[in-house]
Amino acid sequence: MKAEIRELFQNSNYRKDLSAELINRFGDSVDAIASSWIVYEITGQASWSAIIYALNRIPTICLTPLAGPWVERHNKKLIMVITDIIRAICVGFLATGLLLGFLNAPMMAVLSLLISSAEAFRVPAGTALFPQIVPEHLYGEAMSISRAASSTVELVGTAVAALIIGLIGSSGAIYVDMVTFILSALIILSMNLKDDSSENAEEFNINTYFNDLKDGFVYCATKKRLVAITMIVLFLNGILVPLDSLKAPMVNELLHGDAYFLSAFGITFVISMLVGSLIFPMIQKHLNAKMVLVMVSVVITAVYFIIVAASPLYTNPYIALAFLVVLTAVLGLCITIANMFLGVESYRIIDKEYLARTSSIGNALGSAIMPVTAALISGLLQFSNVAQIFLGAGVVAIVFCIVLFAKGDLDDEKEAAVSTESMEAV
Repeated sequence: MKAEIRELFQNSNYRKDLSAELINRFGDSVDAIASSWIVYEITGQASWSAIIYALNRIPTICLTPLAGPWVERHNKKLIMVITDIIRAICVGFLATGLLLGFLNAPMMAVLSLLISSAEAFRVPAGTALFPQIVPEHLYGEAMSISRAASSTVELVGTAVAALIIGLIGSSGAIYVDMVTFILSALIILSMNLKDDSSENAEEFNINTYFNDLKDGFVYCATKKRLVAITMIVLFLNGILVPLDSLKAPMVNELLHGDAYFLSAFGITFVISMLVGSLIFPMIQKHLNAKMVLVMVSVVITAVYFIIVAASPLYTNPYIALAFLVVLTAVLGLCITIANMFLGVESYRIIDKEYLARTSSIGNALGSAIMPVTAALISGLLQFSNVAQIFLGAGVVAIVFCIVLFAKGDLDDEKEAAVSTESMEAV
């Protein structure tokens, strides 16, 4: 384990990539607190917060899968640098508008849309560049360090955000985010990577684009193991929406707790994610896709069922809090291990020339499933309650596990790569 970590940190490109990521994470965590406060401060209306939240998600759902084919053929490092600069300009304009008093809600909405659109190109570029930075035998260790370090930086950023806002104001906090984007762009620019743009990039036209887009979707659909892994990722994103969106009602109606319970939930989940990130490299060689599927399905089902079934014990607040902390810790640990395993497996089974396209499609689907599930829950709550929603989610989790396990698409045999020629025939 120490040898692998030493090898990783001897890789200057990995050190720079990790540094850029952590700087970005810190800025984003500060910005998240400042921006949410600014929206309400300027408009005085919660509805604008919801509008801007929705606008942030639209490019991820709609633009990301369309950006993938274009990103595949162009220099990924340059794309990451340019998109970081675009985000820095947008954030700097936002901070200046706030400082000088000309910022308004529609302007914030447009800037939010521009920033998210830039991210729709940056994310697949970063995904496609990862195998060029990290050798395959170190994927697990690299993801583990990244996840643990990012979680720690987010915690620090969230913790100091209020202090930063208090010292230099909301506009100052946004300027901090602008500086992190500029630093990230400079660090990435200094990375020693080959130009991975396609030789035919200059000839890229609308017909080529749509052929590449079609090939990406066909590629995803024809690799059975990739489809199965994508289904598990979508399942995890969707099945946790009841718990995430109904935290406050759960604490109030089921656990008979208060805001301290919500704080305990959040802190416990983050800590369990850190622990999961750290232990993943030690256990990844003993995991397989079916084992991960069963683990997360059983744990999620148990969490939903136990939260409801143990309600007679919640008359004692300490017992209720203990149940919440233990269940949250187990859930966070399993979810983190599962997500990291699925991420490593995806890198290993996807041909490198399809990484940007497949990651774009996966990100779009993963983002879309959450608002769809939230809307479904909202409708179900019209004639049910939180306990019934939780029990239903537990049933869905175990049924999903049985169906996918029985299909056998998660078997570990090597899949033959799908050639471009065969897909063009399709």
